[in-house]
Amino acid sequence: MTRKFLLWFLPLIAVIIQRFIGWSSRFVILKNETYEDLFKNKKPFLYSIWHTNVLYSPYLHRGKNVAVMISESKDGDFINEVVQRFGNLSIRGSSSKGGSKALKAMIQHLKKGHPCAITPDGPRGPAFILQSGIVASAQVAQVPIVPFHYECTKQWILEKSWDKHRVPKPFTTFVVSYGEPIFIPRNLTEDEFETWRAKVQTAMLENRDRTMDIAEKIKNGERYDQFIP
Repeated sequence: MTRKFLLWFLPLIAVIIQRFIGWSSRFVILKNETYEDLFKNKKPFLYSIWHTNVLYSPYLHRGKNVAVMISESKDGDFINEVVQRFGNLSIRGSSSKGGSKALKAMIQHLKKGHPCAITPDGPRGPAFILQSGIVASAQVAQVPIVPFHYECTKQWILEKSWDKHRVPKPFTTFVVSYGEPIFIPRNLTEDEFETWRAKVQTAMLENRDRTMDIAEKIKNGERYDQFIP
């Protein structure tokens, strides 16, 4: 009974806090027309999100019918509740458990024209090293990968956590960036597959660095609107 109560109560509190911080904050969305066309035309794609951004990604994509791959761990149970409270879906599984079943469910969701999301360095890391699952998923489903990252001008960084997790503070400015969609060819040799995995990882890191750089400039008092392409 205690676990059932906590599984209801803690996600509720997390959602309330996130909504308050979101209400108190400003948002700078870096434009990417290719991504925006995908979303506007309801084309399926895969959000690729570093584990450091897990906390606020459901809030930033609330109500968008995104199917999020979440591990079958006890921590995953709480994340699952938060994701669903923000109007999105979950697919339970990870690289270490339930991966095959989760991959099939994700492909079915993509074929319906809906976006999905994967944390390619999760659930255990190492941080910012892209595992192959997201590339294989995009290859099989023939949908593009969209790098995603957010940074805040006021945030706690959990230095002792393996992913250096970002926790936004109230009255902050979110800088949100969507990288250029990456299309993975269907037929690849083993060496070619590794080349594409490295390309996606590089694109993810470049998108993160771009977001961090702009957040730092805003923090230092530069006008934030001049950074939006």
